[in-house]
Amino acid sequence: MRIALIAALAAGALTAAPAEAKTCKDAITAKARSAAQLSDASREQRARESAIANWSRRAQDTYGWRYRFWRRAEEKDVKCGGGASAKHCTATGRPCRLF
Repeated sequence: MRIALIAALAAGALTAAPAEAKTCKDAITAKARSAAQLSDASREQRARESAIANWSRRAQDTYGWRYRFWRRAEEKDVKCGGGASAKHCTATGRPCRLF
């Protein structure tokens, strides 16, 4: 009886989901703009960070707090552009949660 219980527990451990198993939702897109009086690189970095922060808020509002992490998202992409006075970025990704 004891051996059967140990065997059943071992079999369950072998079939458990991997640690990085994810559940992903449809893609979300968020935008941001920076016109701060900084260098072009700094302006773009601010716009990039703001776009990702906006993406995180939209993911949480749409799918719940477990989907808010950019680092867990799949198919991530951030595109930036703009001129001399302002930079704008768009962050797109599929929000995912573990398990």
